Amino acid sequence: MKKYVFLLILLPLLLVGCGKKDHRVTIKMTAWGNDVEEASIRDHLARFEEKYPNIHVVLEITPWARMLDKLMISTAGGRPPDVTRMSSEWFVPLASKGVLMPLDDYIARDNFDLGDFYDSALNGWARYNGHIYSLPTDIDIYAMYYNKKLFDECGVPYPDETWDYDKYVRECKKICADTNGDGKIDRWGGSVDQFYENYVYSFGGSTLAPDNRRCLINSDKAVKGLQFMVDLVHKYKVAPSNEDSANMLNNKLFIQSKIATYAGGSWAGDIWFDKEIKNFEWDVAPLPKGPERRASMLAGAAYAALSRSQHPDEAWLLVEWMTNADFQSQAAHRTQIIPARKSVADEYLKIDRPPRNKQVFLDAIADSWTSPKVSCAPEIKKILDSSAEKMRLGKEPVKKIADETVPVVDRFLQAEKKP
Repeated sequence: MKKYVFLLILLPLLLVGCGKKDHRVTIKMTAWGNDVEEASIRDHLARFEEKYPNIHVVLEITPWARMLDKLMISTAGGRPPDVTRMSSEWFVPLASKGVLMPLDDYIARDNFDLGDFYDSALNGWARYNGHIYSLPTDIDIYAMYYNKKLFDECGVPYPDETWDYDKYVRECKKICADTNGDGKIDRWGGSVDQFYENYVYSFGGSTLAPDNRRCLINSDKAVKGLQFMVDLVHKYKVAPSNEDSANMLNNKLFIQSKIATYAGGSWAGDIWFDKEIKNFEWDVAPLPKGPERRASMLAGAAYAALSRSQHPDEAWLLVEWMTNADFQSQAAHRTQIIPARKSVADEYLKIDRPPRNKQVFLDAIADSWTSPKVSCAPEIKKILDSSAEKMRLGKEPVKKIADETVPVVDRFLQAEKKP
C-alpha cells in the first residue's frame, strides 16, 4: 500500500517535469537614448520578438558617456551583452581589441546588401582591417546654422554654397555689433567651429599621416588652418572668445541671437533649436569652403554583435533587425536623424520641420572626414582637442603649441599595433 501511495505522490511531479519548457534563447542588448528613443527601441524589439518568438531580448539602457567603459569592463569580466548600439567614436578601439564579432560570414550567407549604406558610414565605423564589424544606423554631419532675422536686419544675403572663408569673414563683420553701447562687441556674425579638424582639412592639411604613424598637426597647411581658426576671434573679431561669451556654449549663444551662425550637427535642430528658438527663423547652409576644400565632420552610430556572445546567430538577426530600413525611417521622422541607408534618405527630406534646407546635410557627406582608424583614437583626441583649445586662447603661437603636441601624439601612434 505504501508503494502505491508513493507512486501517486511522484506521478504529478513527473508530469510537471515533463511539461512544456521555454525553449527561447535570451540575449542582452545595450543602448543609450532619451525617453523617446528608448520607447521606440522597445517597440521595435517587441516586433522582433513577434517575428522570432524563439528569441527574447533584454534591453539595458546606459548613458552614452558610460557605454564604452561598460562594454570594455563587461567583456573583460566575461559577461558582455550580445548586441550593442555603438558610437563611431568607439568603433576602432572596440574592433581593434577584438571586442566586436566579424559579420562577414553572415553577410555572405544571407546575401545581405551592404550597397544600401553610405560608403562614408561603412568606411568610417563598420569596416576595419578588411572585415565588417557593425551595421550603421544613422549619420551625424555638420553644416552652418544661421539666424535669418539677424541676416535680414543687417542686410546680409543668406549664406549658400558660394561662401568661402573670405566671404564668411567679410559678411560676418557686417553683423557684428555693440548692442548695449558699452564699447565692446556683444553680437557676432560667426563662431569658432568646435572641430579644429575642419580648419585643418579645409586648408589641405591633415591630423595624421596616411599610414597613421605620425601626427601632422604642425605641418604648414595644418598650421595655416589652425591660425585661421584663431584669427576668427583675435584678428577678424567675428567670433566671441571664451571671455566674451562667459564660457557659454555656442549653441546657447545662437539661441539667444548673440551669434548669427553656428557650425552644428544634423541632430542639433531637433534636439535644441526647434524646441528652444521662439523669436526668429533659422535654417542651414554649407560650411564655408577653405582654400583647398570644404570639410565637415562625419560621425554616427551603428549596431554590433560582441565576439564573446554565446548566441552569435541570434545576435546577427538582432543587428540586422535594428538597422533595417523601417527602423531607420522611424528614427528619421522621430528625431531628424539622418539614416545611414541611402534608400531612406528621402524620408529624412520629407520631414516637415525646420531646417528647411535639409539637403545641405546630405550633400555635406561627400565633403566629410571621419576619425582616424587607430585604437588610441580616444587618447589622441583628448590631446589634440586640448591643444586646439589652448590655441583658441591666442596667448601662444599656434606653431609652438602644434610642435609641442606632435611628439606627445606620436608616442601613442608608435605604440599602436598595425592591423
